Amino acid sequence: MRIATSQVFLNNINSLSEANSALFKTQQQIATGKKVLQPSDDPLAAAQIIKLKKEVARNDQFQGNIEVSNRRLALEEITLNQLFNEGVRLKELTIQAGDGILSQANQASLATEVDEILQQMLGLVNTKDVQGEYLFSGFKGETRSYEYDELTQRYAYQGDSGQRYIQIGPDTKVASTDAGTRLFEQVPGVVMPSMAANTAVRDIHVRDFKALEQADAAGTSPYSMTLTDTGEFSVQDSLGNPVPVFTGEDPTEGSPSMTVASGDRVRFGGVEVVIGDLPAAGAPADVVTVETETQRDNILNVALELRNGLQNVDYTTDEGKAVLDQLLGKTLTALEGVQDTNIRARGSIGARMNALEQQEMVNEDYQLFTKGALSSFEDLEYNEALSQFALQQATLQAAYSSFSQISGLSLFNYIK
Repeated sequence: MRIATSQVFLNNINSLSEANSALFKTQQQIATGKKVLQPSDDPLAAAQIIKLKKEVARNDQFQGNIEVSNRRLALEEITLNQLFNEGVRLKELTIQAGDGILSQANQASLATEVDEILQQMLGLVNTKDVQGEYLFSGFKGETRSYEYDELTQRYAYQGDSGQRYIQIGPDTKVASTDAGTRLFEQVPGVVMPSMAANTAVRDIHVRDFKALEQADAAGTSPYSMTLTDTGEFSVQDSLGNPVPVFTGEDPTEGSPSMTVASGDRVRFGGVEVVIGDLPAAGAPADVVTVETETQRDNILNVALELRNGLQNVDYTTDEGKAVLDQLLGKTLTALEGVQDTNIRARGSIGARMNALEQQEMVNEDYQLFTKGALSSFEDLEYNEALSQFALQQATLQAAYSSFSQISGLSLFNYIK
């Protein structure tokens, strides 16, 4: 078979080019530490590398979300704990205000401290997170959670009820915030009495919130008060049963009815009423219904009412003392509900932070496994690569040497 000189040269050049390419590829692999430099090197491995890199990136995002959630929940927990402490102090001041030996100056001093607590709590409920968003405003992060409404002269919630959920695992989400509606607005309410305008009963105040709450829960309210022209006063519950009435401090001294006069104070079922005008002689008895309703309010308005009451109520009069006593009892009852809600909220935060910790460990384990799989497809085995590089280098040197000798062959060397 005839082999042309040009064919010899072309074949040797192709061989040298392939050897050079193989050596250069190995050199690149060693320099980068990567086994697959481009998809064409190993299409199957390249596809797996892309998939695994996406998993690593997604898991990194989950870990970042956990960090953000932990930061928000930790700030929320600290804020709620400070609010709880302020509530405890507010409760102490309320109990102190019920001390009958306090002077007007002492009462004013308590009102000043309550106002300071109110301002501190206002700052706490309007706390911002590290991103500059209001922590308790729900989805309305740019809006202050609470503002004072000059029209109603009360503090009103400005956010919404949105709760931000953030994904921390492939199938796991956790609430990283709590809206003020859940933490401060949806608190257990205080049962309060009410009645329509009438002449038989001049005023009504709560003397025992627990008794009134129990009656409301048992369904024995509303009450029906009956006042005759002879001054006989009696009360029935919603089931038609007589309710004991009394004028002292001991409910056990009550009786089904009693004779009263205008201005007398009578107690029953946790409330105290002031008798108004008796019906005219021979006129039908007056019947007045006492309804009960549950009033809910946030901690800011509870403190606001207490401050205003301490500043404005003159407890040296019987009427003022009854108003102040009701205010203090209402405040203590409201604070109990606020504190219970606070404790439950912090318990929920603790549970979520535990869930974040557990998921973080799961993500770390998964990340370690994923990166190991990625390394098996992508990372270079240096011992093998260096051995291959040495072999290819020797092969290339041999190819150059042999080509040099072949290229020098010619019949003219022998024709002399």
